[in-house]
Amino acid sequence: MSTPASTDPAATDTRTRIENARARAEGFVWGAFHIQHTRTPEADTATAFAAAYAERVTQSLTDDTVVVPGLAQAWVAWRISGDLTTDLYPAPSVVERVPGVVEWDAALRDRTAWWLCAEALGYVRGWCDAAGTGSGDAVDFAHAYAVLVAAGGSRPNIADAWVNWRSGRPLTAFGK
Repeated sequence: MSTPASTDPAATDTRTRIENARARAEGFVWGAFHIQHTRTPEADTATAFAAAYAERVTQSLTDDTVVVPGLAQAWVAWRISGDLTTDLYPAPSVVERVPGVVEWDAALRDRTAWWLCAEALGYVRGWCDAAGTGSGDAVDFAHAYAVLVAAGGSRPNIADAWVNWRSGRPLTAFGK
């Protein structure tokens, strides 16, 4: 969900609006990371995100076609890709990637696969909630991750596997 460029309805001065946007963005990340002081890598991340968000607000003030995403959506997009406006909707599922009932049912008999399936489902549902997108792919992804876990061997963490899933790559793909 996007918000209008005006981050504070009472502020009419352009400079004030930009600084308010920067402060809101930095405060948002400080809260998300539970940052305690300014000498942490997380504080640097908050400052970098705030600068990018303020720049987007600045662009929207001079160009009506520029949309400013909501803070939560912008934060997730920026963390994933470094771009506030990245499309966060999952890539369409390719039927071949979704395991059949027989496959995932057998995989869920493995205790580790069962627990990691539940963890993957929770991760993706939370990710989708934070991104403001539907979580329709969550169950299919969790089942596919469980099948991968049950197969044994090397596997990516859930976050990397989810990035691969969203981009249409195999769950085990490494790199970009």
